Amino acid sequence: MTTKERLHKLVDELSEQEADEALRLMAATRKGANVDCWGDLDATTDRTTAQITRDLADEERKAGFTPWRP
Repeated sequence: MTTKERLHKLVDELSEQEADEALRLMAATRKGANVDCWGDLDATTDRTTAQITRDLADEERKAGFTPWRP
């Protein structure tokens, strides 16, 4: 069985949601984006460390935790 045949078999077994996620991942990868299961990593790294730290602290507060401070 060729690689493309194995891929076709796998695609046929995916749910609609899994197929949509796989399609978005493949499209982003073909464009050269740095993407993993959480999304576009390039978009995350475009933000400053301070912005990311503030966002994480906000999420920790929403979850009922005291944000960690260095």
